[in-house]
Amino acid sequence: MILSLFIGFILGAGALLFALQNTDIVALTFMGWQFSTSLAILVLASVIVGVLISILAYIPSALSASFRIMGLKKQNKHLVQELEAQRQTPTSAPATVEESSVIDLRS
Repeated sequence: MILSLFIGFILGAGALLFALQNTDIVALTFMGWQFSTSLAILVLASVIVGVLISILAYIPSALSASFRIMGLKKQNKHLVQELEAQRQTPTSAPATVEESSVIDLRS
Protein backbone atom coordinates (compact mmCIF):
# COMPACT_ATOMS: atom_id res chain seq x y z
CA MET A 1 0.00 0.00 0.00
CA ILE A 2 2.81 2.41 0.84
CA LEU A 3 4.58 1.53 -2.40
CA SER A 4 1.49 2.40 -4.46
CA LEU A 5 1.12 5.70 -2.58
CA PHE A 6 4.77 6.48 -3.23
CA ILE A 7 4.42 5.69 -6.94
CA GLY A 8 1.27 7.84 -7.10
CA PHE A 9 3.10 10.70 -5.40
CA ILE A 10 6.00 10.46 -7.87
CA LEU A 11 3.64 10.39 -10.86
CA GLY A 12 1.65 13.35 -9.49
CA ALA A 13 4.83 15.34 -8.90
CA GLY A 14 5.99 14.54 -12.43
CA ALA A 15 2.66 15.68 -13.88
CA LEU A 16 2.84 18.89 -11.85
CA LEU A 17 6.38 19.61 -13.05
CA PHE A 18 5.32 18.90 -16.62
CA ALA A 19 2.36 21.29 -16.34
CA LEU A 20 4.48 24.04 -14.76
CA GLN A 21 7.17 23.82 -17.45
CA ASN A 22 4.77 23.71 -20.43
CA THR A 23 2.55 26.73 -19.91
CA ASP A 24 2.77 27.98 -23.49
CA ILE A 25 -0.57 28.59 -25.16
CA VAL A 26 -1.06 26.59 -28.33
CA ALA A 27 -3.82 26.67 -30.91
CA LEU A 28 -5.36 23.40 -32.04
CA THR A 29 -7.53 23.22 -35.13
CA PHE A 30 -9.56 20.06 -35.63
CA MET A 31 -12.32 19.66 -38.23
CA GLY A 32 -13.16 23.36 -38.27
CA TRP A 33 -12.95 23.79 -34.50
CA GLN A 34 -10.18 25.85 -33.02
CA PHE A 35 -9.01 25.58 -29.44
CA SER A 36 -6.44 27.68 -27.60
CA THR A 37 -5.16 26.02 -24.48
CA SER A 38 -2.04 25.25 -22.50
CA LEU A 39 0.34 22.71 -24.02
CA ALA A 40 0.35 20.71 -20.76
CA ILE A 41 -3.44 20.41 -20.72
CA LEU A 42 -3.46 19.36 -24.36
CA VAL A 43 -0.83 16.65 -23.86
CA LEU A 44 -2.41 15.34 -20.64
CA ALA A 45 -5.86 15.26 -22.27
CA SER A 46 -4.38 13.31 -25.19
CA VAL A 47 -2.87 10.78 -22.80
CA ILE A 48 -6.18 10.38 -20.96
CA VAL A 49 -8.06 9.85 -24.24
CA GLY A 50 -5.47 7.24 -25.26
CA VAL A 51 -5.89 5.39 -21.96
CA LEU A 52 -9.68 5.39 -22.35
CA ILE A 53 -9.44 4.03 -25.90
CA SER A 54 -7.06 1.29 -24.68
CA ILE A 55 -9.49 0.31 -21.93
CA LEU A 56 -12.40 0.19 -24.39
CA ALA A 57 -10.34 -1.99 -26.74
CA TYR A 58 -9.47 -4.36 -23.87
CA ILE A 59 -13.05 -4.91 -22.64
CA PRO A 60 -14.19 -7.45 -25.32
CA SER A 61 -11.24 -9.78 -24.77
CA ALA A 62 -11.62 -9.52 -20.99
CA LEU A 63 -15.32 -10.41 -21.22
CA SER A 64 -14.56 -13.31 -23.55
CA ALA A 65 -11.95 -14.67 -21.16
CA SER A 66 -14.33 -14.25 -18.22
CA PHE A 67 -17.09 -16.22 -19.97
CA ARG A 68 -14.61 -18.94 -20.92
CA ILE A 69 -13.40 -19.21 -17.32
CA MET A 70 -16.99 -19.47 -16.08
CA GLY A 71 -17.69 -22.26 -18.57
CA LEU A 72 -14.54 -24.15 -17.58
CA LYS A 73 -15.42 -23.84 -13.87
CA LYS A 74 -18.90 -25.22 -14.59
CA GLN A 75 -17.41 -28.09 -16.58
CA ASN A 76 -14.88 -28.78 -13.80
CA LYS A 77 -17.66 -28.87 -11.19
CA HIS A 78 -19.66 -31.30 -13.34
CA LEU A 79 -16.63 -33.56 -13.79
CA VAL A 80 -15.88 -33.54 -10.05
CA GLN A 81 -19.47 -34.53 -9.30
CA GLU A 82 -19.26 -37.31 -11.89
CA LEU A 83 -16.00 -38.55 -10.35
CA GLU A 84 -17.51 -38.57 -6.86
CA ALA A 85 -20.52 -40.51 -8.16
CA GLN A 86 -18.17 -43.07 -9.75
CA ARG A 87 -16.23 -43.44 -6.50
CA GLN A 88 -19.37 -43.99 -4.43
CA THR A 89 -20.90 -46.72 -6.60
CA PRO A 90 -19.76 -50.21 -5.61
CA THR A 91 -17.77 -51.91 -8.30
CA SER A 92 -18.83 -55.39 -9.31
CA ALA A 93 -16.39 -58.25 -9.16
CA PRO A 94 -14.47 -58.71 -12.39
CA ALA A 95 -15.72 -61.49 -14.62
CA THR A 96 -13.82 -64.72 -14.02
CA VAL A 97 -11.90 -66.09 -16.92
CA GLU A 98 -12.05 -69.81 -17.41
CA GLU A 99 -8.72 -71.47 -16.94
CA SER A 100 -9.06 -73.57 -20.02
CA SER A 101 -9.32 -71.95 -23.38
CA VAL A 102 -10.16 -75.22 -25.11
CA ILE A 103 -13.63 -75.31 -26.65
CA ASP A 104 -15.50 -78.59 -26.38
CA LEU A 105 -17.31 -79.31 -29.64
CA ARG A 106 -18.38 -82.94 -28.77
CA SER A 107 -21.95 -82.47 -27.93
